[in-house]
Amino acid sequence: MAWIWGEIDFASLYSYRMPNLSPSYALTSPVPSPAAFRLALVDTAIKTTGKIPYGIEIFELIKSAPLEIEPPEKVAILKFFIKRLKPSKQEKGKPHKPCEESFGIREYCHFIGPLKIYIKPSKKEDEIVNLFYLLRHLGTTDSIAMGRAKIEDKEPPKQFTWKETKELKPEAFNFVRRPVFTLNEIKEDARFSQIDPYNGGTKGNPYVQKTFTVPLIEEQRGENWVIYKKIPFTL
Repeated sequence: MAWIWGEIDFASLYSYRMPNLSPSYALTSPVPSPAAFRLALVDTAIKTTGKIPYGIEIFELIKSAPLEIEPPEKVAILKFFIKRLKPSKQEKGKPHKPCEESFGIREYCHFIGPLKIYIKPSKKEDEIVNLFYLLRHLGTTDSIAMGRAKIEDKEPPKQFTWKETKELKPEAFNFVRRPVFTLNEIKEDARFSQIDPYNGGTKGNPYVQKTFTVPLIEEQRGENWVIYKKIPFTL
């Protein structure tokens, strides 16, 4: 098995709402969740081939494959008060309105440099590389992205990739001024039917929540923004 070294560039701001937060107060993590990236590849496989069985095959292949994510050189997080549209509730006896206006807080990330993703599938590395090149968004559907990847026989640079907090040495340098956040990961026994976007998913929670930190340290902060700079962990 070989590692796939991928890079994703964003043509727009990026946002991934952390789990357990309200859509009206949507704080973002500085990197996507492992579940979000895995499902983005599955979504790409289905949309580019028109074949759900192929998406199921990719899902089973990558749902528990080793995955590392390295943030860009700098990440700026901006907080906005926005007006948005959301699906309206149907009231009996009144004309149906497909959408209604709503207000809320949402954070967005501006990446300075590519987001680097490393994944190690057990087989079909060439097909996963191809899906990187076909990837068009990650996170919200307005986070326009372009990917590229290659197969490498070497390990990812571990000091520059995310870590579960329990993995790190307790040195203060590994935690001071670094963001810590909870993200969704796909359970090893999850089924495609639980995440199937075309049938609404079946019962059962396919996710487990894990607490991560990334090799970013706060560099500057303002009233509604913060800038992080990549600084490696002590391993």
